[in-house]
This record gives sequence, structure tokens and C-alpha cells, in this order.
Amino acid sequence: MVKKANAGDFKGIPLRAHHLLCMLGFQGVGYTAEFIKNFYKVKRMIDQNPDMEIEVVDSCDVICLACPNAQGEDCFKGGLKLDSTVKEMDRRVMNKLGIKPGDRFKAKDLYTLIKEKIRPEDFKDICRGCEWLALGFCPRGLEKLAPEQ
Repeated sequence: MVKKANAGDFKGIPLRAHHLLCMLGFQGVGYTAEFIKNFYKVKRMIDQNPDMEIEVVDSCDVICLACPNAQGEDCFKGGLKLDSTVKEMDRRVMNKLGIKPGDRFKAKDLYTLIKEKIRPEDFKDICRGCEWLALGFCPRGLEKLAPEQ
């Protein structure tokens, strides 16, 4: 059973639900050098601190801070507001994991939950609409996820 983190003094980071899956397969391709650098920084911080608290969100997070498509709390791409598309992806991840926005977990517990509830073939539905899906990075990352994470 995965335990939620304490709701007391939150000292962790907010992370979009779909970014939990992006972390599995990130390969350093993305929008800008600044975005890639920030993504690696967040990933390294989580990998090195498995007890770090993560608050699951369905809005801009610490990865979005460096994204050229982020404007405030919304996601724009190609000049179009795509926030509902991205939020839908977040919702599909949360539904699959049985969690909701605002839930807080230790990073290692979230990845245990992902390993328990998501299979590589689930990405086709969960991540539909993602431009990186066809590259297969995230399903391969899930397959490599250590059971104890």
C-alpha cells in the first residue's frame, strides 16, 4: 500500500501528473536548451532524493517553469491554448493511478504506484496526443524502473 505524504509543512515540489511518466523516459529532447537543462535538474533532484515529497498537480509545475509554451498557469503551443489537452493527459494518469490533484507522496512511493498500476501498453491511451509518444521513450523507461523505486 502506497502512503500519501504528510499534509503538514510541505517542503517538496509540485509535479504535473503526466510529468511523472515523462520522467521515466526523458532523453534530453525538448523545446529549448533551457527546458532540457531544467528537466534534467528536476529529474536528478528526484532521483537523488527518493523521499522528496511531490504534490501531484494538473497545472504548471517546476518543469513548466522553463517551457516556452507555458504562459502563467496555462499551456500554449503554436499560439494555441492547449491547457485542456494537457490537463486531460494529467487526468488520465491520475485515474490510472487512483490519485487526485493535491495528493502528496514521497517520490519513491509514487514510482512504486506507477510500477504497480501502469503497463507499457497503457501509454498508448494515457499519453494520446503527446508528440513524444511515437518515440517510445516512456514505455521503455517504465520497463527499466527498478521495483524498489
